[in-house]
Amino acid sequence: MIGVVGPDDTVAMIERVAEEIGLDSILVVAKYKSPHETAELVRALQPVCPVILFSGRLPYRLAVSAGFAPDNLDYIPHEGTDLFRALALVALSKEYTGQIPKFSFDSMTERDVGEAYDELRLPGDYHVIPLEIDSEPSEINIDRIISAHRALLEQGKIEHCVTCIRRVFETLSASKIPVIRIGHARISVRQALLRAHLRHELVQAEASQVAICILSQHSDSNTHQKHSTRQLSKAARLCSDFLGGRIVKIDLNEALWITTRGAIDRHLKALPLSNVSVRGPAFILGIGIGPNADQAETFARQAQQRTSSSATRYFQIEQTAFVVEKIDPNEAREERQSDLETARNLQVSPAVIRRLGVVFQELDPNGFTSAELAQSYSIQPRSARRLLTLLKDRGFVEECGLSVQHRAGRPQLIYRIFLDRMLFPIR
Repeated sequence: MIGVVGPDDTVAMIERVAEEIGLDSILVVAKYKSPHETAELVRALQPVCPVILFSGRLPYRLAVSAGFAPDNLDYIPHEGTDLFRALALVALSKEYTGQIPKFSFDSMTERDVGEAYDELRLPGDYHVIPLEIDSEPSEINIDRIISAHRALLEQGKIEHCVTCIRRVFETLSASKIPVIRIGHARISVRQALLRAHLRHELVQAEASQVAICILSQHSDSNTHQKHSTRQLSKAARLCSDFLGGRIVKIDLNEALWITTRGAIDRHLKALPLSNVSVRGPAFILGIGIGPNADQAETFARQAQQRTSSSATRYFQIEQTAFVVEKIDPNEAREERQSDLETARNLQVSPAVIRRLGVVFQELDPNGFTSAELAQSYSIQPRSARRLLTLLKDRGFVEECGLSVQHRAGRPQLIYRIFLDRMLFPIR
């Protein structure tokens, strides 16, 4: 389903265009009286709509500022066609009789307005009021936008206002200020809906990818084989019921079931994954995602092996702990891109970055010495000192004190590394 968020009149137009192109059956609309209701509406739509389309840039920016990931959010932009129509309607009115007045805009970016004026060969005698101050989404304030239009008019810098925000239009109109509400051309709405539909199909296809889950007894468990088998069977049913899917195998050593990436992502996101060490018996859950069952199973077994070298993450269902690791080719690709970006900044190989990511899953990032880094990294102390000097010069590491030596010898510097700056997950 595709969610649509906006004021009632714009949403009604979007619905009409969607009906014309046969997409009305997959639309879920949410109308607001005030744009600041956007976050609440998005929160209600997200469980059923993998893609959400906004009527304009304002509600889109408000959703992003509320913390919603922009990956599957989109908005209908105001194209040059919209601006041309607004300018023509004003210029053809009796008041201006073919003359283009000085305008203030709050609905388009400076670049878009500039390009439209260049195409019409008009002088750049206009003012664009930004939705945000200094690119800070939290600064979106409709009263500020209204005041900016008023001030420009009172100062004689503009003669007519252009807005897509209904409250701005109604407030300025009530004060007898010349204003036109810019609307979307049908072609803009059509293109945005088709774009949202394509994204929706991609999300659905991705969510339907095969996921294989393999569950086995934790190697540290000291329970007897017969007892372990009963525990494994019970734990497999608990976990598969929660994550969805169908169990295809349970034997003495492991349980295996098949589900989809969409089910895994949906349920794991709802669980608090902890890095705290697990006490008592636990089960290792390896999750693999791939284009077919064989590849997904290969990734699931690799994920199980990875739990012994990476940080322990676990969740609990009915007091049963599950150590979990997932291998997703898409996520791995994104991680590799992050490694490359950080490697370029540090002028080292991506392998160094990946190794550091593993090292600081065990080593305290808020207080360690060069000797401790050398031991964890399995390199010579002088190499560790050179690496720390490089990280410090690039702003990724700082000195934060001296270690107290109980034996004779010089105190060692204590370092702190900023994992967030290196795009590593913060512990």
